[in-house]
Amino acid sequence: MTGFDIRERRNDIGLSQSKLSDLTGIEQARISAYELGKLDLSVKEINKIANHLEKIDETAVLKLKKKRFQNSDHLDSVIAQRPRRGFSKTKRNKEYLEVLKNLETQFTNPPKTGLKAVSFFAGCGGLCYGVKAAGFEIVATNELVENYKAIYELNFPNVNFLPNDVQEITKSDIDQILKNHKKIDLMVGGPPCQGFSLAGKRDVNDKRNTLFEYYLKIAEQIQPKVILIENVRLLTSMKDPNGSLVSKRILDTFEKMGYKSNFYNVNAKDYGVPQHRERVIFIAVRKDLKKSPSIAETKYGNSVNLFNSNPPYFTFGDAVSDLEFLESGETSKKDEHHWAVNHPEHVIRWLVDVPEGKSAHDNIDPNLRPPSGYNTTYKRQVWTEPAGTVATTYGMISGCRNVHPIATRALTTREALRLQSFPDTFKLTGNDGPIRTVIGNAVPPLLGFELAKFIKENYML
Repeated sequence: MTGFDIRERRNDIGLSQSKLSDLTGIEQARISAYELGKLDLSVKEINKIANHLEKIDETAVLKLKKKRFQNSDHLDSVIAQRPRRGFSKTKRNKEYLEVLKNLETQFTNPPKTGLKAVSFFAGCGGLCYGVKAAGFEIVATNELVENYKAIYELNFPNVNFLPNDVQEITKSDIDQILKNHKKIDLMVGGPPCQGFSLAGKRDVNDKRNTLFEYYLKIAEQIQPKVILIENVRLLTSMKDPNGSLVSKRILDTFEKMGYKSNFYNVNAKDYGVPQHRERVIFIAVRKDLKKSPSIAETKYGNSVNLFNSNPPYFTFGDAVSDLEFLESGETSKKDEHHWAVNHPEHVIRWLVDVPEGKSAHDNIDPNLRPPSGYNTTYKRQVWTEPAGTVATTYGMISGCRNVHPIATRALTTREALRLQSFPDTFKLTGNDGPIRTVIGNAVPPLLGFELAKFIKENYML
């Protein structure tokens, strides 16, 4: 959980740094510095914060803040007073589930290509899921956060784990990989970028500034045929502490390493993911292959001319319309990951009549508007469009575009997994807080598959 994630979650639930400090026993000054990117907290401290943020529901926070509308919690249920809502399966729900089933089949029984890949900053394994399904054997990986690593190991039980901290990986570790596997065809990962900023004013000594350098240094030792880096799209505008564009620095480093490289802005919805999720992808190709870097063509989207035969985007409804309909506080009888947070009554009252694509902040009646915040919060998704970006706060109704299009509640974990293109057989373990964080930060497996498949077909065969 990054400093940005903590600040975003605190703001969503109205929790001050001071109160978070009281709850966790971590000095407020340390929490503040971590949120600003000025120091690193220990993994133990981060996990403690994540667990406390998860335990605090919105009702408890409102009691702490003693808002004037607090007594509205005692009102009779708004939902119970109305006819029960619901939805039907969309026409393309079956098609989307078949896409996920095919992805799962290829992950379980990947094509035997003999190709080897390594992964760094692996998270729960979203990118690796797609890479393996495309035909690459993941022979080594690393992940710093134990909660995320536990989920990864459940789904990739035979992968060799390198030291958790990428800065502790030694030349001996890399030599052992090369000794065991002779050559590595593909290296993938998404080094954190919190040490950089748009203005380039972050602390020069911030350890996170060096994580990209470690990733590239390891790549230089391994010398894979192709290197892939995934990150937030904003990275292309970020500067290092010296004021240089991070993207140019990465491309210059690849050039010195003997690679041709380029970066590409992509949107996951163009590759079959039912979600608007913009990212930047760096592709570096070893010069001896005598090929230029490129990226997979988009497969979905509204046709703009007669020569574009791509099918339409998958939508929110396509991804989840076969799931049980749940309202606030309800739980599926079939799926342990499909349960809805029980939201305060006054929040339900704000949102119950809000149409798709609109926010409670748009309500005409000022008594039905949240007292503060932006109109991207308390906002419904749209059933017939790709979902908004699944964030680490998807379980918080006050978060950015976290409200179900039809039910009056935040998204469930199963819905978030579907919108991220994880097959239903993907396994989870641990507390809800870390699970939500790692799902929200994951690379959609379907996007990873399309990128890796293109790399295999254009640079490996």
